[in-house]
Amino acid sequence: MQRIYWVLLLTVVVIGSSMAVIYVKHESRILFSELRLNQKQQDEKLLYWSRLQIQQSTLMTQANVESVASKRLNMVLPDNIQIVTLIDYE
Repeated sequence: MQRIYWVLLLTVVVIGSSMAVIYVKHESRILFSELRLNQKQQDEKLLYWSRLQIQQSTLMTQANVESVASKRLNMVLPDNIQIVTLIDYE
């Protein structure tokens, strides 16, 4: 009689263990899928960031700044330019 209890107990433990393995494997697959999705999103954001940096460097060129200043802000170069040099004597 006691042997039947041990067999039942071991059967329950083996089934429980196999169910735990199945559950952990399933969770592992879900987490791996989320990881791949997050890596894909990270790659897309890095690509977007590099495009923004290229756009910023293009907009900050001297020719573009001068063009925007003259067209949008109606700025012109001064006709009479004076250079004043300050000498600091200590």
